[in-house]
Amino acid sequence: MTPEQIKQALEAGIISQEQADNMRPNEATSVIGNEDDMRFLRSFSDVFIAIGVGLLTLGLAAIAKLFGGGISFIGAAIVMGFLAEYFGRKRRAHAPTLVTALAFLFFVQSGTANLISFGGGVGAALITLGAMLLFYWRVRLPFCMALIAIAVLYLYFAIFPNMVQAPFGISLFIGGLLIFAAALAYDVRDTHRTTRFADNAFWLHFLAAPLIIHGLALSMVSLQKETLFNIVPVVKLGQGDAIIVMLLVLALTLIGLAINRRALIVSSLGYAGFAIGFLFDKAGVGLGTTLALTLLVLGAAVIFLGAGWHSARGFLLKFLPNWKIFPPAFDPNYKP
Repeated sequence: MTPEQIKQALEAGIISQEQADNMRPNEATSVIGNEDDMRFLRSFSDVFIAIGVGLLTLGLAAIAKLFGGGISFIGAAIVMGFLAEYFGRKRRAHAPTLVTALAFLFFVQSGTANLISFGGGVGAALITLGAMLLFYWRVRLPFCMALIAIAVLYLYFAIFPNMVQAPFGISLFIGGLLIFAAALAYDVRDTHRTTRFADNAFWLHFLAAPLIIHGLALSMVSLQKETLFNIVPVVKLGQGDAIIVMLLVLALTLIGLAINRRALIVSSLGYAGFAIGFLFDKAGVGLGTTLALTLLVLGAAVIFLGAGWHSARGFLLKFLPNWKIFPPAFDPNYKP
């Protein structure tokens, strides 16, 4: 419901003042349901509009490039800002606003990088971070937290450009850990996953997982280029390295299970499939068999874990300390 609809329902006596307070979208602690509720998509209309925003973004990027970038990218960012005001602030349509936010971040970063040379990119990174903070202040939607984190990482690498070289994996890993810690800070404020703190944490976890696993992979495994099955150019993993990646994914899976966060697992599935594919490739099977077996193993694992998530958590919680970062077992009858 929009703020105006909530106000009308309150004035008509359909809902109470307490219910209205809980439903207001701009309240950080408004109640939004339990952990299994889908809050990202309300209807196919949101998907349809999001596709349109994506196509518009591609068009604006092409036109801005034709005009030399710089100020043209800033103009495109302003267009995205107006779209965010309508779809994010007024209509509270998450999916279109997410695409708009990603485009806004890209246009601001591209434009400021071309126009501002202060501090070897530090000035542009500071403006980009400020723009994303302003974006969040205006629309107050949870995925903005992840985009702010990306802007902070951009600022970090602008301040320490040498970190892009040899210790890049360590830098990604540390950045992922810091984002993970920020997500946990939101999680401990809402252990039952019923408020907007939970949504903020979800997007931060979703960003943290690939940074952690990719940072560790760059630091722990030997990566070489080869043509997989003489068709697809990919990064090469030895059998031992593939096992290391699988162990990293398994560790993230156990952590996600312990803290009740599926996002950690979902964002690391690509790495799991990559490692499984190489293990099957080393076994000497063909491309078709490898793809089939990889999809089979991944699909079965996801279904098994998804169907038995709460049972697996209940079993794991028996061996974990009673810390607030480990939420209690899911209670379908819980009411905030």
